[in-house]
Amino acid sequence: MHEQLGTIVSTMDGPSPSTVAFVVNNGKAHKGMFVELEYSEGTMMLLVEDVIKTNRYFERPDSVKIIGEELEKNFPAAEWEFLIAKARPLGVFTEKLIQRPTFPPSPGTKVFNADNERIKKFLGLQSDGLNLGKLQFHDVELKANLSKLLQKHLAIIATSGAGKSYFVSVLLEELLSRKKEQGQIGVVVFDTHGEYSCFGEPVKQGSAFQDFSSKTKIIDGSKIRIACSKMSIYMVSSIVDLSPNQKRELGKVLSKLSAEMKSGAGPFDLSAVRAEIQNIDNEKTAASLHGIVSELEDLGLFGKIDEPAIVDFVKPGQLLVIDLNSVISEKKKQVLVAYISNKLFHERRGHSKRIPPFALFVEEAHNFVPEGIAAEHAVARSYLRTIAREGRKFGASLVVISQRPKRLDTTTLANCNTNIILRVTNPYDLKHISESCEGLDNSSMGIISSLRVGEALVVGEAVNAPTFFKVRLRSSAPSRHETTLEDSARAFQSDKEEKEKDVEAFL
Repeated sequence: MHEQLGTIVSTMDGPSPSTVAFVVNNGKAHKGMFVELEYSEGTMMLLVEDVIKTNRYFERPDSVKIIGEELEKNFPAAEWEFLIAKARPLGVFTEKLIQRPTFPPSPGTKVFNADNERIKKFLGLQSDGLNLGKLQFHDVELKANLSKLLQKHLAIIATSGAGKSYFVSVLLEELLSRKKEQGQIGVVVFDTHGEYSCFGEPVKQGSAFQDFSSKTKIIDGSKIRIACSKMSIYMVSSIVDLSPNQKRELGKVLSKLSAEMKSGAGPFDLSAVRAEIQNIDNEKTAASLHGIVSELEDLGLFGKIDEPAIVDFVKPGQLLVIDLNSVISEKKKQVLVAYISNKLFHERRGHSKRIPPFALFVEEAHNFVPEGIAAEHAVARSYLRTIAREGRKFGASLVVISQRPKRLDTTTLANCNTNIILRVTNPYDLKHISESCEGLDNSSMGIISSLRVGEALVVGEAVNAPTFFKVRLRSSAPSRHETTLEDSARAFQSDKEEKEKDVEAFL
């Protein structure tokens, strides 16, 4: 046993198999720390859920008001101050396994600061896991098992400015730094604001930052083209509203052109679709389909072939960033995310398995898998939902990142078996999180709104108990977006002055 903290006391609620209170008579007990004690069947591990300081001399407000400062002068008030910690039993270490506590410990039992190795074993941490940071109050690095963290999907939730993108960068570093023998997966990021393009930029010589540019491919979302032959009538109908008759006739057109392509006619584009529509006997249907083709053309997304071939860049231990920052149209973003997600999933799901197991990161996920929005305004939702429901069977992991969980699809969030939550303050978001995240207790919910930047809570499959930790320092170069308003203002002014000097020199 390590440092002794206190002694279990009897209360109205315990000790019981679900709650234990102890007086702290040595050192400090903090909310969120792990403690342990000797138990009839082994060593019990507990999580401190609350800490209360009390003093018998100050229990009655009327006495305190009357006596005031004289109380402390004439009575040994300070000697009667004591700390009570309330803890929740998590499990019991026996000779062979960790089991659920079913019998209360005895009052008078000594409570100790938890052993670091036992914490690692209890939480399921491993020496070659993904190093996300360090546990609060313990000298333990949070090295999470890759499969436990990602295989059953991950949700990263935080309010704006709480360190969400910083944490994602740390996670990307860990995935890119894995060795072959540890198991490498492909990593794909839908980057809505260009925050991760820094991974593809070579680091200047002599810089202290780690260079990931050789492992990173950046694709400009505005230059991506989708092959018309890969468009299913289902996808078209999710992009534009089609009547049953329009769906039937356009489906025939696409099937005919696809059959001709397989017979040697070559790939086709929207102009070929438009030409084929001319052959439809019903003039009204033909005219309406011409309008639909015009809508598709306006997106500027479709061509004869996929450009570039996205799946060719999904490789073990490498990062593919699809930069959507320059894509203005929300509908275009939706279609790109829908098509690429569907393509990756089916390439992984098929018998050939052309791509390795992968993790798909979706920034601003509430925009792509929104709750309560009509299907035509959420084209990508059904495809991402499918990965959330079925992906774990095929090595397709989904990582949803959001600052507005209230607007995030409940089905998708519920399928994320691990949640990493940084500071969240909106009461509606907090309520949504509590209803969607299994294993998140009321005590942990109370701390989330008070977390500082860079502090986080992990709950779910990756760990065996809600665990607070401090995100480790990143080793990659910071994003160009990670700057203060003051620095941006100074940079703008400096750039303006340089341009004025150049103009003066020219004149």
